[in-house]
Amino acid sequence: MAEIQTRAMATVTNGLRAGMFDGYSLPEGRVVADIGGADGSMICELVADEPDRRGIVFDRPEIVPTARTVLADHGLADRVAIQSGDFFESVPAADVYILSWILHDWDDESCRRILRAIKHAAVPGARLVLVESVITPGDAPQLAKTINLTMLAMVTGRERTADEYERLLAAADCTIDRIVPSPTPFSFIEATVG
Repeated sequence: MAEIQTRAMATVTNGLRAGMFDGYSLPEGRVVADIGGADGSMICELVADEPDRRGIVFDRPEIVPTARTVLADHGLADRVAIQSGDFFESVPAADVYILSWILHDWDDESCRRILRAIKHAAVPGARLVLVESVITPGDAPQLAKTINLTMLAMVTGRERTADEYERLLAAADCTIDRIVPSPTPFSFIEATVG
């Protein structure tokens, strides 16, 4: 069941994020950890052309087996490790942490627990990259607003504005450095872990 869910989510997100990485580079750091990284496709996109970087796909034990095939298919099995665990409890040490469409699944307190686990494991000066939809002010139509209605009705999570992300991250002693829009519904929210 976990493999089916992972493949289904990959199909949805891969379609939405087509072209997302065009012109985007991760902040500096040798070890990049994709927290909640599922099948590893996100980290493949971000470190494939950077041979000096090492990666970690971190997700629940029943999810990470799917990543083995994806990493092997991209020729990254020797540079990207697979680790399992619960991101509410602990995460591996890294220089850069990626959370792609993770925080929108959770209420603020749950998000703070995830961010505290990262802060506890992070090396000094570590960077955080959230890949999320950022709700824009006003009444203009936006996919994130539609998704937000679904999130509010079905789970405890929600889409957030830039100000809401700033407050959420500040409560976990993280400071937003910049928000980089992409040609997709997603933005890269870069922060420094305090």
